[in-house]
Amino acid sequence: MAKFGAFPTLPISTVQDRDQMLCQLGIRLPSLGSWLDDPNRSSNVTGDPAARLWFDALGQPVRRGALGGLWTSYDDATGDGAVGLGTGDNPEVDGWEYTPIELLSMKDGTRVRTPDDWWNRRRPEILKAAQEELYGRIPDRRLWPKITWELGEVSYGTADGVEYAERTVTGNIDTSRYPQLRNAPRLFGTLRIPRQAYDARAKVPVVIVFRGAGSGTERWSHLGPVGWGILGFANAQLQPDSGGANMSSYIIGLINKGNWRKPDDWGTLAAWSWGISRFIDFFDAPTGYVGVDANRIGVQGHSRYGKATTVAAAFDPRIKAAYASSSGSLGARMNRRHWGQDLEVEGDYPNNAGESLEYHWMAGNYFKWMGPLVDDPDNPGVGLVKNGTYKPRRLELMSVDGHSMVALAAPRVVYITGGNASDAWADPRGMYLAAAHATAVYHLVGVDGLVVPPGTEFTSGPGESIGGTPPFDEAFIEGYVGYRRQNAGHVDSPGWPAFVEMCKKVFDLAPFPDVTDVRSGKKVTSRKWKVEGLTGPTRVSVVNGEYQTRGGWSSRPGVIENGQQIRVRHTSSRWADAPVVTTLRIGDDTYTFTSITAADSGHPIRPGHDRP
Repeated sequence: MAKFGAFPTLPISTVQDRDQMLCQLGIRLPSLGSWLDDPNRSSNVTGDPAARLWFDALGQPVRRGALGGLWTSYDDATGDGAVGLGTGDNPEVDGWEYTPIELLSMKDGTRVRTPDDWWNRRRPEILKAAQEELYGRIPDRRLWPKITWELGEVSYGTADGVEYAERTVTGNIDTSRYPQLRNAPRLFGTLRIPRQAYDARAKVPVVIVFRGAGSGTERWSHLGPVGWGILGFANAQLQPDSGGANMSSYIIGLINKGNWRKPDDWGTLAAWSWGISRFIDFFDAPTGYVGVDANRIGVQGHSRYGKATTVAAAFDPRIKAAYASSSGSLGARMNRRHWGQDLEVEGDYPNNAGESLEYHWMAGNYFKWMGPLVDDPDNPGVGLVKNGTYKPRRLELMSVDGHSMVALAAPRVVYITGGNASDAWADPRGMYLAAAHATAVYHLVGVDGLVVPPGTEFTSGPGESIGGTPPFDEAFIEGYVGYRRQNAGHVDSPGWPAFVEMCKKVFDLAPFPDVTDVRSGKKVTSRKWKVEGLTGPTRVSVVNGEYQTRGGWSSRPGVIENGQQIRVRHTSSRWADAPVVTTLRIGDDTYTFTSITAADSGHPIRPGHDRP
């Protein structure tokens, strides 16, 4: 660290900030030699060598990672893609195979057989690994700054045939922890709800949309007509989408008091997700009328914001529905596959078409998983060539993947979309596989995951992964994990109508309030709910809890009739900050009741370390 200084000062460049993290981790960039002379660069690429950017025969960008020398590929075998071929899904073709992570097995190999096993053992293990290995730890609650909330003046208007009431929501963040902070962070959003709800002082479901520095109300056309609201989250005001000097400023710098990040400190994606959670806190306990039902919150983001959406839904169980559009690598996509936007490219060096600037999204620890698993003995840090590839990758040692992040959101709604060949960078098949592999966890906790009917014909052809994806422009949204691939490029607009339909699974059926700050080991009971709309005796069952209609509590399947009252209870998790989700099914409808545990007074419980 001596060459970088014990404390960051302006101007700190992106390269300096990234390289000091590599220094902390003891990682040295290998000597890969000239891009122009690299024998592993495909001979059929064209482009601008000065910009270190080439394109393959299908027009896809081809780049080389700084750690290990892996070239981007859009081909499962020899052909028009770049060298470094094969996704690892098809060993008989690729010549190698990645090892998939088994979601329903603990790291020590113990099988996860019951919902209790998932909630109390496996899920905390995955969540801990996701923070430590990829996105960074959310700081200890005791370090969080005080937030003072303000509501702007209401303005009225009409859009898409729906009258609305709109105002700003501002969370002013106290910087007294570190007054020298260069840039004060704040939480800022533009909230729009139906005028009818505002006048009646009613609460409505709201989708929070990542919008960088914009207003974010563009998707009102999908939400207003169904009576819901939208909050455009200006996430760049909390933490900009850039590295360098900004990593010791804004919210990350405030928590660290202007110091360098440590390898397990949070990155920008986790910081943005923290901002989403603070909005939910405010909506749950406002000082006055706001109009947002904190029990019916959705989140949406596209591209890098699709990654942030994946993180937010995994980290905060109060988010009932998440739309991760073209999230790709480090979002809702299988990272171990070698296709398009690989993890190695995220940490590449400068002047590589901007992709070098993405390291700040994650914790520094993610650099550990870049590069080859087996070094070339004559050039440490460079992959040992086997079958014309640099496989296997060090990703084999990482204990979380895209399907892990989707599974952390179970049994809530997760909707994943991608585009055609113009969106190949985001790996549409890899995102489909993340949805498909997470489905086993959804089944375990009592709901359907991704449902693709038997006989569905998958896409194939130039630029497609072997195995393909479900057909274009068809939404697979029968279960609680949805997938859609539009015959359009890197955009999110085509997927919105199906997302609204998926949200109805959890927005229209939300009888139970969330209960937060629950002490470990305590039974938590929902309020009573009168069941209506049944035409006769209907089957009722519960996962991870008990229900009561008349008399005592039961965890066994039973029957309920129209007009009866029902309530649900569960025993809180044995881990601090862990969610407990009880799933109730009445006929074909599914309801969830969620609480979040808090550390016992006087004895903070550290996830993965202490038990009460």
